[in-house]
Amino acid sequence: MLKFLIKFRTLRKRLKRFCANIIQKRIMAGKIVYFESLLEELAFRYSPGQNGEEGKYFAKYYRQNEFEIQSNSSAVCLGVNEGILITRRKYERYHLIKGDHWIKASEKETSVRKVGT
Repeated sequence: MLKFLIKFRTLRKRLKRFCANIIQKRIMAGKIVYFESLLEELAFRYSPGQNGEEGKYFAKYYRQNEFEIQSNSSAVCLGVNEGILITRRKYERYHLIKGDHWIKASEKETSVRKVGT
């Protein structure tokens, strides 16, 4: 069992590296790229600039609208280096997706007893 987990871990690292290489190559080629950072539950869109201008990055959290993000932010760096490619359709629907991380934090029941109960 341990050998299987070790092989799976190295396969997962290779797939992440492969996706990161594709994302980086498409950005360098000046193409529109949609990718996602699973750690931060954040989707990105890279739009290349026109006439030699620098491209712009846009981001969406689950259940939130798109906003522009600085290209040197840590979230963008993490997404480019550790992210996975997603489709345009998934990016456009990202604000409709229910996120696990944010929901879990707000649904926790407190162990403190309320007054009058």
